[in-house]
Amino acid sequence: KQRYQRRVRGANFFDFDKTEFRFDATLHIEIYDFDIISTNDLLGWCELSLVNLPPPTKTSKECKLDIFDTPTKDRISIFDKKKIRGFWPVFDDSMGEQELTGKVDLEIEILTGADAEEKPAGQGRNSPNQYPTLEGPNRPMTSFNFLFNPLKIFKILIWDKMKWKILTGFIILLVIVLLGLFIYTSPQAINNAIYSAMGR
Repeated sequence: KQRYQRRVRGANFFDFDKTEFRFDATLHIEIYDFDIISTNDLLGWCELSLVNLPPPTKTSKECKLDIFDTPTKDRISIFDKKKIRGFWPVFDDSMGEQELTGKVDLEIEILTGADAEEKPAGQGRNSPNQYPTLEGPNRPMTSFNFLFNPLKIFKILIWDKMKWKILTGFIILLVIVLLGLFIYTSPQAINNAIYSAMGR
């Protein structure tokens, strides 16, 4: 449990009582894209209770939303384990249902005040980049460039989210085209069949 103390004013101006508030220690994670022109969009989020933490997966492939359904008896308190690393999923619930939109490779470690002073760490990759050291992303400059990789952009932005609607629309369009061809060619086919019968 996370704790802090706060002095609250009593009945008169000089009357102060020390009051202790207790809150669950939670870690709120949000993932945004990086837009140069428009504002950054929220891609996904999750909230982890550090005293009731669903165990992470060892690989990205195993990481799914069902880890949030882990029974309480199988969950972890970071205050007991002290350090943990693995993959947790983030999701988008703006449409009313949770949709997996990403996975976070995260290491969580609890330190005492003295240990934290001995192991300084900057925010993100800022100095001092240590405990742990965060390497730069292994990402080519053209990995998300539409001009160099349009099919990948189409898959990420459109196909993964709307593939069933696209397939349904394609099937409906195909049925309409085939039905139109049938209606267009059926009179000619009927006439040919009649002429053939009369010729015989």
